[in-house]
Amino acid sequence: MMRSLLAAARAVVLALLCIAPASAAGPLVGTWSSTLDWENQQAGLYSVLAIGADGHIRVHVMNHMGMAYDLLGSYRMDTTGRTMRFTWTDYSPKRICVGGNCTPMGPPQRVGVAHTSRIQFQNPNSFIGTTEDGASTNWIRMR
Repeated sequence: MMRSLLAAARAVVLALLCIAPASAAGPLVGTWSSTLDWENQQAGLYSVLAIGADGHIRVHVMNHMGMAYDLLGSYRMDTTGRTMRFTWTDYSPKRICVGGNCTPMGPPQRVGVAHTSRIQFQNPNSFIGTTEDGASTNWIRMR
């Protein structure tokens, strides 16, 4: 179950990060949410993406059982303002504890690896992020 959650979350996270940084990221700065198969009580994921004007990003991914992880990183927009380059630099939790038993957890995404994503605004409160592997995610502004 955890393996399938991490695989699904990985696809979501890559698609999530189709966002921009400080200078060119004005419209993207803020907090965004997205779901992946949320109606499916077993495999659904809810994601919240925070894009800072300082070039930092954070994504929080959670399933219906409350299991969650966070990825932290930095991003930069290209000169066109349509393509973003981002790199995860840290994650949490570092271990998972169930019933008093704890196991180390590796990063849900590769840390230190650069990715690129394209963004396409649908309106000021919605955009589609498409990662380099072609996966797309719809994002809705929360604030």
